[in-house]
Order: sequence, then structure tokens, then C-alpha cells
Amino acid sequence: MKLYLNVPYSEKEEAKSLGAKWNARVKKWYINTDPKEYTKFSKWILGDTDDAVIATEYIFIVESQQKCWKCGQSTRVVGLGIGEFVHIYGDADDPHFEIVEDYVEPGEELHLAWADNENDIPPKLLKYLKDTYSVKTGYSKTIGRKCFANHCDCCGVLQGNWFLFNEPDSPLSSCVGGDELIERMCKLKIKGIPIKDDLQLDWNVGFCSNDYAYFKYGQFEELVLSTDPNDEYISYEELYCL
Repeated sequence: MKLYLNVPYSEKEEAKSLGAKWNARVKKWYINTDPKEYTKFSKWILGDTDDAVIATEYIFIVESQQKCWKCGQSTRVVGLGIGEFVHIYGDADDPHFEIVEDYVEPGEELHLAWADNENDIPPKLLKYLKDTYSVKTGYSKTIGRKCFANHCDCCGVLQGNWFLFNEPDSPLSSCVGGDELIERMCKLKIKGIPIKDDLQLDWNVGFCSNDYAYFKYGQFEELVLSTDPNDEYISYEELYCL
């Protein structure tokens, strides 16, 4: 799989010398190598951070229902998710990596995620979300700024990101146990989007020991966003609407 990089013009020769290639259509540098070699390019993967998550194989949409805090009506709420991923972390001069495979004990995992800034979501995925669900950027009084968030299907009021992605009582969270976990996960609709290229995603990703429960109990279906009739896996180029 390819991985596209954010390489400044002044550093293009350095990236090229390490094996990066230029895609004139996308106007970005990319690498096509074993993920174990990604650390060679940590300068452009990590940038100013010390932690990067690179999704492979699939990205996900996780859908559930909750009662709107204002009108009291049932409304759909959605989150994002990743499954298998490459984790690059540490200092760019001394990076570390781990490859988290699809199947780990006790089973395949999905890790719930979200992005407060809609610009951090690939444009074709963002369009699908906006066309299908009541999601948009709105002002949150709780945090005192605008953020990308679920809104009530009925009255249009913003549904808080903190509750949906950071609280164990969220209808999307796997951080509960016993019968409550099974009951909650059985209500989920999970859409898996096959991706052709590895994707570095600036998403807030959560991890819980019960993340296996999404696939064990949730209702899974594949969502093909690719328009290529011969390939269900969507490319970076199409996902970013280029």
C-alpha cells in the first residue's frame, strides 16, 4: 500500500533520496514500501507531534441511537473508527513503531474515533457523512468554540462530542461490561470502508479492552465508496476527491 506524506518543497530532495516518489496528479510525495520502513520517513509522518496513527485495510462508521438532551426524541449518532493500523511514535530522530493486526485476542477490534475539525476527515467520506447523517460544524457552548459534531435529527441541536467519545455512558462506547456491553453493541450498525492506500488520520482514537465487542455483537456491512467497478477498495486520490 502507498502512504502519502506532507513534504515541504524545501525537503523534497531529502524525501526523494530516501525513496519517496512524486504523484503529479495528487501533487504529493508518497512511499510504497513495507510499513516497517515507515520510520525512515518519520520526519514527515510525525511532524510536530510525537504520535501518529496510520489506518490500513478499512476505516469505519459506527452508528447508534440516543435520546436528544433537548427535545427528548430518539436521534441517530455516529462515530468513526479504525481497525488494523500502524502506530509511529516518539521523537522523529528516534521513532518507534508497532503494527496492530486485524486479529488479536480475543478477536478482531474496532477503535472508536472522531475528528473535531471536519477538515481532518477525507472529503469523500465527509460528504457521505453529511449526506447521510445530521453531522456538521456547529458552536458548542460546553467547550466555547465550533466543532464538527452530531446534531439531533429532529430538532437540530448539537449532541456533545465529549459525551459521545469520552464517556462510558455513550451509546457508541465499548467501555462497559457484562450484559450492558452486549446490549449496547447489538444496537450498533458498523459500516466498513475498504481502503486501497494506508491513511494517516488526525483523528482522536480511543482504546478500550472491550473493543473486540464491536465486531462480535454489532451489525456489520461493507460500504463501498469506490466508483471503480473492478475494485471495491477506494484509493487516496478518490477519497480526497482529486
